[in-house]
Amino acid sequence: MGLGLLSAVLLILGSSLIYSEYHSLLEKSRLGSSRAQTGGPVGAEAAPRKAGQQGEYCGTAPLVDVLKGSRIIGGTEAQAGAWPWIVSLQIQSGSIPAHICGGSLVKEQWVLTAAHCIKDSRNPFMWRAVIGTNKINVNYPYTKKIKINAIIVHPDFDLESYVNDIALFHLKKAVRYNDYIQPICLPFDVFQNLNQNTKCFITGWGRTKEEGNGTNTLQEAEVHYISRNICNSEKSYGGIIPNTSFCAGDEDGIFDTCRGDSGGPLMCYLQEHKRFFVMGITSYGHGCGRRGFPGVYSGPSFHQKWLTEHLSQRSAKSISNINILLGQVFIALGSVILLATT
Repeated sequence: MGLGLLSAVLLILGSSLIYSEYHSLLEKSRLGSSRAQTGGPVGAEAAPRKAGQQGEYCGTAPLVDVLKGSRIIGGTEAQAGAWPWIVSLQIQSGSIPAHICGGSLVKEQWVLTAAHCIKDSRNPFMWRAVIGTNKINVNYPYTKKIKINAIIVHPDFDLESYVNDIALFHLKKAVRYNDYIQPICLPFDVFQNLNQNTKCFITGWGRTKEEGNGTNTLQEAEVHYISRNICNSEKSYGGIIPNTSFCAGDEDGIFDTCRGDSGGPLMCYLQEHKRFFVMGITSYGHGCGRRGFPGVYSGPSFHQKWLTEHLSQRSAKSISNINILLGQVFIALGSVILLATT
């Protein structure tokens, strides 16, 4: 009786896995080529597509000119649609999903974030992504809440040193781009253009002061790149900054990221491309807003090969193929047990 029940469970589980993954692949084939018409910052001309960018329309906000709008710790509330690639990654905690980390939409079905964000749960079924909102406690018609299909952490991530602090969340469904949902450009081929004069911004739903609480409304602030000579000096981090990371913020600590902002992007606007690039991923810092201790950001450009492999079409399909294979295994096991009990 017990074996018969087990075989039934395995058959049902296997069938559901196969059905959901085939349905996901069919949905992907329908949505993969769709693009919403987008613009750029006010008065911006369309920039040519560059190698390493994931789409012609990445890094633009159709609704607002973010460079002229108001500008976390020391920040102000972000306008709706100002940062259409910002994602709230949440874990179901009781009846209310809790915001854990930020993330960046980099492709229709991929969110870039920090590896340390998943230290409490690596189970993708516990997570969801909320995309297309600046207020995580408000349900807007254009906001999407999507379950997570898989979590991919960099294989060489080290939680103690925060080396290779980078991860990808693969969404259950591809999103359709609209005025409030757009991808940000990856920094391959352009990271070398980042300097202290580059206009960069941080956003998040994290604490607005070191011992404070998180916020339901997205906060934004302007920061700038800080050289490794300054940031890794004895007066600052004293040589502990990983080679795959760098610093940005404000030397006086007026503007900074804090707890709850992890995984969110350091978004830098390159005038020559007229678009935003995710130059960094919020990783860690000594306290929040402390003088001489700016935020430390993991650099996606240091992981170009790893990211390119996983963001490719073949990689996305392989995730589905793995689940289909698991479903077939469950069905086979269920069939064997069923035969053994009859």
